[in-house]
Amino acid sequence: MPRVFSPLRDEDVERVRALPAQAQAEELLERAIGHDTRALELFDELVDGWRGHIRMSDRMKQLERRSEFSKDLRVRYANADINLVLEGWQKNEHAADLLIQRALSDPRYRAWAVYYLGMLAGRGVDYERIHGLLLNYARNDKDPVVRQWAVERMRFLGKDEVLDELFTSFTEDPANSVRDRAGCNMSDCGIFTRKQRMRMVPKLLDLAMNPRTTGPMRSWTFRALQEITDESLPADALAWSRWYQEHGSEKSAEFERSEWWQVRGDE
Repeated sequence: MPRVFSPLRDEDVERVRALPAQAQAEELLERAIGHDTRALELFDELVDGWRGHIRMSDRMKQLERRSEFSKDLRVRYANADINLVLEGWQKNEHAADLLIQRALSDPRYRAWAVYYLGMLAGRGVDYERIHGLLLNYARNDKDPVVRQWAVERMRFLGKDEVLDELFTSFTEDPANSVRDRAGCNMSDCGIFTRKQRMRMVPKLLDLAMNPRTTGPMRSWTFRALQEITDESLPADALAWSRWYQEHGSEKSAEFERSEWWQVRGDE
């Protein structure tokens, strides 16, 4: 069961520092999931030192999953960090070089390589090169599994242009599995802010209004609109269009006033 902690105090910091790495990582990640700012700061300080000393225990597996869908972007960043550490990857260009080479030379590992490359770029490592590589795999790889994992990791890149690229995969990829993940990452997952996602509403409205949009795509489009805006409107393009005309600016202003890290999430 999830543990309940009081806010991290000075004496807790000293106690946590004295714990084995596995216990440190699990406690601090769980405290971070509970939105303890001081625990997040201590997590950031210690995380790189856990490389080679922690493993994916049953509790860590649960915490990894919970942190992936946190309503706090700082916790989602911590999720990327813990994944990189668990796999032994440092946050530097040498790790990016190794992963890029592995992706090129080992088709069986390619999906995993792009998985970790996206996390590296999201943490500021070799962003432009990795962005170009992920976009190429998302657009051009023959294997839909590789395209899906490229789309999955693009959610960690965090820039407006990437949302537009995810929208292209959402509407044009031949594989439904890729379209599904592109739509989810554009609307709810990853490290984009709510203000950024709100910019996609007009494109989604155009898609909903288009008579050539298929039934499944239309359903995914309305779901994306609900997740971006938190509005529970019916699956009706005209209703959504009216809402946006009347309340779109108001909703954008609401997201502008919010803390940058506040997003829609599980906890």
